[in-house]
Amino acid sequence: MIYELGLRLQTTDFTDASQSKAIATQLKHDLGNAISDCILCLLRAHSGHEEKYIFSAVQPFDPDVVELMMKEHGEVVRRILRVSGICDELIGLEQPDRRIELGDRLNMEANDLFAFYLDHLNNEESAMVPIMWERFTDQQLREIRSKFYNGLPLNRFEDWMRWTLPALNENELIVFFAGMKTEPGPRFGDLLRLAKETLGAERWHVVQQRAGLGSA
Repeated sequence: MIYELGLRLQTTDFTDASQSKAIATQLKHDLGNAISDCILCLLRAHSGHEEKYIFSAVQPFDPDVVELMMKEHGEVVRRILRVSGICDELIGLEQPDRRIELGDRLNMEANDLFAFYLDHLNNEESAMVPIMWERFTDQQLREIRSKFYNGLPLNRFEDWMRWTLPALNENELIVFFAGMKTEPGPRFGDLLRLAKETLGAERWHVVQQRAGLGSA
């Protein structure tokens, strides 16, 4: 999602008012709404949901790591709000020269946000995931995942999965669906539907067969 948005930002012609408004709207439309398909909204909501269902589970085992991740989430939110502020300035701006200037600022601030966010994801993988593998059984991890997914409104879950599923490689998809199949929760049917819609017939057929999903 971040890579694709970076490409869109880089190729936006900010002398064009409609292009400028479109990219600013995609970035932050209705940022204050908990249910929204804007990209900054998804990043911000993900942080809050992760804190509620994952960080809280890890907290008793390594509070220092959780504290570090929480601080990074706070910085993510601050950077999101900076990008959002530029989008507010950009929408409705009439002077092409001024739009170019703000477009340059938007590119730089967004790149700073994305770089920090990707580094944060690496930190989670290297610092938090090993604790989870060490401290939780497979069954406990499945329960955490189930709570994480089930705690999402359906439209937010769909927003995330429409980005997530196509971004997984074939082996990851097979492992993911084979694991979900062992204890299918209320989101399992939605996952199957979204996979059919987003993966394409050929990829989905391979995943179905190798994950033992039959003709689901």
